[in-house]
Amino acid sequence: MLHHVRGFARAVLAMILLTLTMSAQEPVSQETQLARADTLMSRLQYEEAYVAYRAVRESDEALTRVKAGTGMVRALLRLSLFAEAAREGAAVAARDGNLAPALALHGDSLWASGLFDEAENRYEAALAVDAGDPTALHGRGRSHASRRRFDAALADVRRAIGLSPKEPAFHYTLAAILEETRQFRPAAEALDRYLDLIPSRDESDMAKWAAAQSAFLRSFDDRVPFEVISRRESYTMPFRVVDNRLLVSGRINGNTLVEFALDTGTDQTTLTPALAARAGVRPTITLQTAGVGSFGGGFRVLQVARIDELLIGDFRIRNISGLIKSPTLTEIPRQEGAGFSPLALGFSMEIDYERGVLTVARRFAEAEFPTRIPLRMHRLATVRGTLNRNTPASFILDTGGTAVSVSRKVASRLPLDPDTRLVPVRVFGTSGWDRGAFLLPFVDLELAPGVGTSQRSVAVLNLDAPSALLGYEMGGIIGHEFLRHYLVRIDLERGEVGLRPIK
Repeated sequence: MLHHVRGFARAVLAMILLTLTMSAQEPVSQETQLARADTLMSRLQYEEAYVAYRAVRESDEALTRVKAGTGMVRALLRLSLFAEAAREGAAVAARDGNLAPALALHGDSLWASGLFDEAENRYEAALAVDAGDPTALHGRGRSHASRRRFDAALADVRRAIGLSPKEPAFHYTLAAILEETRQFRPAAEALDRYLDLIPSRDESDMAKWAAAQSAFLRSFDDRVPFEVISRRESYTMPFRVVDNRLLVSGRINGNTLVEFALDTGTDQTTLTPALAARAGVRPTITLQTAGVGSFGGGFRVLQVARIDELLIGDFRIRNISGLIKSPTLTEIPRQEGAGFSPLALGFSMEIDYERGVLTVARRFAEAEFPTRIPLRMHRLATVRGTLNRNTPASFILDTGGTAVSVSRKVASRLPLDPDTRLVPVRVFGTSGWDRGAFLLPFVDLELAPGVGTSQRSVAVLNLDAPSALLGYEMGGIIGHEFLRHYLVRIDLERGEVGLRPIK
């Protein structure tokens, strides 16, 4: 990561010198410079666009400064430089904090850094200045959606689109909310509008994902997506732990028996090619996914399919989306298996490690938990953590993962004794072996007062690919080795994670 940032810095420095030279030879208006920067962004020349925006960043006109700062932040985000974008967004807000666009931009940069609460505060501050700022409305809508306040989310995002109909990101967010609320055809139409608005030459992983997802959503035709057949409020089922994986038994499409890993690190039910073939689950299209590992730079193309019926215990649901892990990874120590997450099906869940019981529920009755941690659902269950007392980050709760890990980018921001020995470690994820993974010693992680780890070695992983697809910086992963010490309730309705220590 350090090499990448240095390379970016050298390129930016060269472009700055070139821009200054050109400016000395041929003065141009700030409007012309902004238009040139916008053109570079439309051509996907993000480093050059960054420099072009920077050339007018110190304008005497406040709105021009904010427009230039907005361009710089967006260029940095497209380069997945989340921390740098957050610093630039803060600088814009510090100088022009009386303007709603400056506050909303700061909110977007904080969101991309995984600092969701701070971002929400900035959006609210922007809307207090201008209730019709489209960027702030979109940001607040996205924040509502992460708290599963879908009616408020749709109202904000649709209003933002009405005010700024040519902003692609607004349509992308609308599609995500519509899909989450099982409105598949309107979601596909929103993705199509997103694709119409981005440059035709954009072949980014996000654009590929949007095109494939639109086609897949349409494949449901008139079927009711995620149709729950069983009507009870909650369902209990036993699980067993094998090699740090929680396994439950289920069936696919009526008769095919499957051992599923309980995996909250995935947002879809996953099958192996052999299981899919036995159950008659046929792939529709391929879809870009991302995860830990070096295969494809962390990106992996998998087959997508509709699963007609999933049965686990007495819980029965029809017409759900699934991933078939094809092509199969071969250079891994353990054969890939099937997995499912109740959260991806829209249900809350409770894991009782002591009794070996999983409970899946539409809603839970109130219960006593010594620790309650605020939860955000942004495709995956996300909680806030603090590393070494002063570095906040967002962590994915991953029952399919093993250890606590942090991202390389977050680890690079932690103070480190230069004499500390960094030991390589073999870590395998959905994209194979992360060849650059290592152990970082003496790390403190706090999820809530008195809850976390102290002076532990944590795995440092390359999480750039999943961060890029999620649209925010994943700070790390909380896996089975931490969670197994608690009764864990992930409550979507209340927006919290309840933890009760196992005695």
